[in-house]
Amino acid sequence: MKKLILLALLFSMSCQAKKTQPPATSDYLFRRAKECFEKKKYNQSAELFKEFVFKYPLSDSVDAAQYYLAKSYKEAKNYDDAITEYIFLINTFPTSEYVAVSYLELAECYMEKSKTISRDTESINEAKRYIEEFKSRFPDSPEMTKARELEKALYRRKGLKYLYIADTYLKIGQPRAADVYIDLVFEEFPEDDSLITVAKILKVRSYLLRKECDSARVLFDDIGNLKDKGFQKSIKVLAKAIEKSCKK
Repeated sequence: MKKLILLALLFSMSCQAKKTQPPATSDYLFRRAKECFEKKKYNQSAELFKEFVFKYPLSDSVDAAQYYLAKSYKEAKNYDDAITEYIFLINTFPTSEYVAVSYLELAECYMEKSKTISRDTESINEAKRYIEEFKSRFPDSPEMTKARELEKALYRRKGLKYLYIADTYLKIGQPRAADVYIDLVFEEFPEDDSLITVAKILKVRSYLLRKECDSARVLFDDIGNLKDKGFQKSIKVLAKAIEKSCKK
């Protein structure tokens, strides 16, 4: 008898629990996903927002879900998937309130990718393209300040990328290939003193590899008296290299 009463009680509790579970509605799913996002559980929020987009494509919140799906991937540093989802948002919901900021966050994803690509400037060019599209489509956006900041950071990133590529070519003994990127720095960044100084240092190394000692000495004289402490070590190493390579 006691077992029957206990079973009946458990069955009653089970039914009550089922009744108290929230319904699986679009609002409920969106809230769950947003809660995960706000708690920085980005992998979970991505899965839930993806589920929302597939289950409720006609919802008024589908563009918001698509945006947070892309942003979840971005915050999780999954930049390739983030890029895919941002582009889908821009193309599928062109009038959404999330389009403007998506352009800039898309550019940020490409900028992050550019950090890990040693000899490819494609990601930098893509970031620049989306910033320019943002400026063209949303000239009065309050996000314009952020766009200019990204543009400035991107500008310098491109110069650093050129220098990295040039340095790589010098290390493998290809000064002519290095010169292509060194000259790009001279042409595109004439007002950035630090980039120009590094480019000159690399150019001296290039001259030394080609046994053009006179040219190396002339250019070294132009940078040898710099007071900037950040370059002193490189200049000393360069002076020793000239002394060693250009003995008469």
